[in-house]
Amino acid sequence: MKHPRFKIGKANNILARARSFRRETIDFQESLGLRLVSEADAYVLEKILHRTFRLAGVDPLEVVASGGSSDGASEWFSTSCWARLVRYLKDNQDLYPHETISGKELAALLKEQLVPSQAVLSREQIRKEKEARRNERELEAIEYRRTQLECLRASLNTVQPIIAQELDRLRLNGNIAGIYETSMGACLLIADRVPLPSGALLWGLKPHSTNYEYPGGFGSIMGGFNQVTSLSGTVSKVGLPSAYKRTGSFSEEDEIICDVFREEFEWLRQLQQIPDAWVSVIFPIGGFFPHYQIAPNWRMRWKK
Repeated sequence: MKHPRFKIGKANNILARARSFRRETIDFQESLGLRLVSEADAYVLEKILHRTFRLAGVDPLEVVASGGSSDGASEWFSTSCWARLVRYLKDNQDLYPHETISGKELAALLKEQLVPSQAVLSREQIRKEKEARRNERELEAIEYRRTQLECLRASLNTVQPIIAQELDRLRLNGNIAGIYETSMGACLLIADRVPLPSGALLWGLKPHSTNYEYPGGFGSIMGGFNQVTSLSGTVSKVGLPSAYKRTGSFSEEDEIICDVFREEFEWLRQLQQIPDAWVSVIFPIGGFFPHYQIAPNWRMRWKK
């Protein structure tokens, strides 16, 4: 034989067993299969053959070192005893009744097993179709997300000039007082020494004018608005978007908002910070107070 060793081992399924020690390294054409009456008979014959040809056994360490599996490594024998083994089985057929399966038959069985059945082909086709649909859904999701973000940017680009113009108006009029920040968010404080008449607002934009929307989402750049008027003047608090503070989880939407309103946000961050104690006096918990009397010791600095 052209191979350095062969294996003597019992298996309920020879081809399945061969998979455990690299089936591609087995020359089935040169192999031999024995079919016995019972599993017990197979065990007995295996032990007899191991003991009879033990002097031709290959060192298990050599088997493993040459790439073989450690599982069953002691069951390999030198091909120098192959002819005697075949003759031994033939001469003792009456002692160990068995049916011989030639190497050609084993090779044919292996080839048959390797050819995918119609069921296997159908399963593979279904798997490929599922994978294709999954990839298609992923691509659709990516495209939808891209469309979302593009529409968001387009919507914000229509809002940005409106807000920029209003901020410029307030800045030129000297109404910008500063920024008030809490753990809940940030607000722009604007003020005027002149008490505004009922119904008049310092913040000149209507609530919906800073809204933006895109497929699957919407929001507002200026979130909330409160105003207090007293004999000493008028103070307004305008909520800024969460993206302004850049805290916590920062989404792709927030990134785009920061990009579109980069100049406005950078300018707002340079404004003075208004102490919480002052704002709490002016805007007590409860919401909108059109004629709340400002405490006499409170002073707000702004340019006029």
